[in-house]
Amino acid sequence: MRWDDLFEDMEAQLEQARVRLVEQEAVETARAELSRLTLLERLAAHRGGPVRLRPARGDTLEGELADVGSGWVVVRERHLQHLVPLHSVVWWEGLPRRFEVLPERSTIRRLGMGHVLRALSTARVHVRVVLQDESRHGEIEGTVDAVGQDFFDVAVHPQDQFRRRSSVTAVRTVGFHAVALVSSLDAG
Repeated sequence: MRWDDLFEDMEAQLEQARVRLVEQEAVETARAELSRLTLLERLAAHRGGPVRLRPARGDTLEGELADVGSGWVVVRERHLQHLVPLHSVVWWEGLPRRFEVLPERSTIRRLGMGHVLRALSTARVHVRVVLQDESRHGEIEGTVDAVGQDFFDVAVHPQDQFRRRSSVTAVRTVGFHAVALVSSLDAG
């Protein structure tokens, strides 16, 4: 046996061991980074991308992850926009396993759900509120009238009528914790 062959074989074994060690360290680093990541941050990194999700009640949604805020997301699905509180989502599908946080896409709006509902109220947008209540009374249609810190009022009226005193059949107060999603027509 030639010593040169023996040395080359030993060097190859050392190089393979070094490569395995580097790969192991990379996997451990990725796991450690992922363990510090919140769902909100992962969603923010996927803003603008396709997503499927299952709210606690209602149908599975599939569309573009249009916006991410403090405790909520907006999913644009065909001609509808859905405000979905994170607490009401059972599962997500379509989030990439590997991703890089791009600063312009990864911002999380500091606005809470109340801010979004106030914007809908100001715009007098007709909404469909799906509640986590599974009874036949688990949906409310109308216009958001007022928004408090942890609740909002919906003036119940038919979709084909504007919010007028004569068309309002009731005003219902809903706690944020009871909401599975709030949908409206996409004006864009």
